[in-house]
This record gives sequence, C-alpha cells and structure tokens, in this order.
Amino acid sequence: MRALLLKHFNTLWIVLVLVCAGVLFANPDWVTRESISNFLNGLGALALVVYIVLSLSRALLMIPCTPFVLAGGISFPDMPFVVVVISFAGIAAGAYLVYSFPAFGSYDEFLEERYPDKIAWLKQKLHGPYAFWIIAGWSFFPLVPTDAICYVAGLVKITYKKLVTAVIIGEIPLVTIYVYLGVEIGEWLRI
Repeated sequence: MRALLLKHFNTLWIVLVLVCAGVLFANPDWVTRESISNFLNGLGALALVVYIVLSLSRALLMIPCTPFVLAGGISFPDMPFVVVVISFAGIAAGAYLVYSFPAFGSYDEFLEERYPDKIAWLKQKLHGPYAFWIIAGWSFFPLVPTDAICYVAGLVKITYKKLVTAVIIGEIPLVTIYVYLGVEIGEWLRI
C-alpha cells in the first residue's frame, strides 16, 4: 500500500491542489484581503511555529520552497530576517534529505524519470573543478529544480557542507527577493 501511495503521490498531490482550487473558486469570499488578514492575525504566536514546521518539512512532499518563502513574507512582514533564516533552514533540510536519502519517497526515480538529460549533464559537470559554482548557479536559477542538483551531488560524493554552502549562496538573491515581495504583498493584504 505504501509503495502504491508513493508511486502515485504526484497524482494525489495534483488532485488535492485541484480540489482546493475548486473549493476556493466556489467560495471567493475566503480569499479576500480581509479574510486572509483575519486568518493570519488569528493564528497569533502559533503561526510562526506552524511556518517553521512547514518550511522544514516541505521537502518531504517535494514542494518547492518558493511558495513557503513568499508565504513567510506575507505572514510575517515585521520579521523579514526571521523568515530568511527559517527559509534557509528549510532549504538546507530539503537539500540534506535529497542528498542523503534519495530513495526516500522515490526521489531518485522521480528525478531520473523527469530530468534524465539534466541529471546526466550535472553528473558530468559536478566531477569538474567548477562544481561549487555550478551548484550555486543552478540554485540561483529559479526555473530548474534545486532537488536535482542536491541528488546528483550525493551521487558524485560532493560533501554536504560544500553542497549546502553553494546552494545557500545561490539562493540568497532569490530568497531575499521572495521575502521582500511577500512583505509587500502582506502589507497590501493588511491595508
């Protein structure tokens, strides 16, 4: 049963997203500025704890960090530095999961099936002298999966310290932009 669930996880995730989108479409009053603001303000101190748990565990579900970084900026506009730190902790946790346990949740199969050309290219490039900068550059580019570079880094035996340092250097501009964009959106929602 578990293997079947893991095999069809992406399909289940898409169905869940579509159901949620349908519910929100049927109830547009749930996504007004006032309702979102009231929801965020109603969570109080628990909101930060929930955000930390979600940021650290998002990699278990193969969810990109971008929505979580934006949500952090929206939810905590008065604490952008805290959101940045939590975001980087989530990125490091996700990198560790994919790097150290690629078979967990069938990440290895998913990445090999979905990105075979990118995986082959990365395997070749990460054996070269510019591996650190390739990882940083890959992490900086928002249209490619950072999980793929973490997976390949584990395959070619790059140290985790080198990997996470390069990933965080590459992610610094993106996370900073996303947090401040989220803060602006958050301020707009609270007007």
